[in-house]
Amino acid sequence: MKMIAVKMYGRDDTDNDFVELDLLEEINYIDLWERTKHSAKVLAFHTAHGSYISVTTLADVSLICGKYGYEMMGHKVINNRRVENIKSIKNNGSVVKFVDGTHTNVTKQS
Repeated sequence: MKMIAVKMYGRDDTDNDFVELDLLEEINYIDLWERTKHSAKVLAFHTAHGSYISVTTLADVSLICGKYGYEMMGHKVINNRRVENIKSIKNNGSVVKFVDGTHTNVTKQS
């Protein structure tokens, strides 16, 4: 089984920061790691070629999935291939309706 992770150290804010790890063949151990004394702990994956953390931010998800049609809208990452329509609403936001009939409200970022 494979999963996407991000470099724990030495990030350069490009696609090179992200790796696909094989859970059975590459990971030596998993523990919890916190970036700072007051940040939340996240899963850390340690391999022979470096240490990585689970993807935990919308910005990272947006970078990873952007090439597949995902886009950051407000504080959500939307799969544009599943969008049926987007309607603006009065309070500077939008309602995104998906092809399966579900919807979500997206507030405009200031």
